[in-house]
Amino acid sequence: MEEKRIGIVTVLYNSEKVLDDFFDSLKRQTYRNFILYVVDNASPDNSLEKAKILAADCKFETKFIANKENYGVAKGNNQGIINALYDECDYVLLSNNDVVLEDDTVKKLYAGLIEADADMSVPKIYLYNSTKLWCAGGKYNRFNNNTVHFGYNKEDCEKYSKLKKVSYAPTCFMLIKNSVFYDVGLMDEKFFVYYDNTDFVYRSQKLKKRLFYIPDSQMQHKESVCTGKRSDFFYRYVYRNRVYFASKHRKFWKLKYLEDLIFDKTIRAIKMKNNRGQHEIVSKALKEGYLLGSKK
Repeated sequence: MEEKRIGIVTVLYNSEKVLDDFFDSLKRQTYRNFILYVVDNASPDNSLEKAKILAADCKFETKFIANKENYGVAKGNNQGIINALYDECDYVLLSNNDVVLEDDTVKKLYAGLIEADADMSVPKIYLYNSTKLWCAGGKYNRFNNNTVHFGYNKEDCEKYSKLKKVSYAPTCFMLIKNSVFYDVGLMDEKFFVYYDNTDFVYRSQKLKKRLFYIPDSQMQHKESVCTGKRSDFFYRYVYRNRVYFASKHRKFWKLKYLEDLIFDKTIRAIKMKNNRGQHEIVSKALKEGYLLGSKK
């Protein structure tokens, strides 16, 4: 099978501790025709310096984009995507750097995309150092504007070993035809981080782009190593962006009760823990997301 050129895009922010495994994974790939685009969002640690040292020991081409401030994951991905398209890459592979790949992850992901005649493809993703799944494809829940990862935290089994079309998957490792970006557009940079991928995939599905889950392609994910799950940062952007996402895609958003319907369980849970600080963060995030959506 002919190897088309793939542009692998990864965005750094406090990524220093995961880069050894990431670069080692890429060095061992049996699929060789790719360029790595490393976008650093002014990481306060030594992410950029570490990436340059590791890249010097690799045979594949690496291009660096060093931002002077943190522009967010959405814009960082866009910078890499634009460079990959400019370099005439046939496909763009959006990749977190907190991942560990099998030697044939990219090869099988590409082969699966071709076999399924897909526009986009995603692998089977395990929780790091575990036989439990992080994501085996997914779907979008229209009731609460959230997403579902098939198989999350469950032991792998035959159920998750079938190639299939899915309506959602995270872009932490997603292979995408270059034509998709010309039709769907780039990431919405207003999201900054979180829900930018949900928005992109949702827009792609509205245009009937074919997204397939390729179970033969496998990898591990060190979930939330760089951003910190359930941190104040997490609460602000997840809940702000869920509101903004709803305002973009739900026609009845102006009915204020929808906001309460989506979030009251979360707010009550925070109140029960007597965490006034996080309650204030979520309350402000809801208002921020509502105002952001009102400006579109």
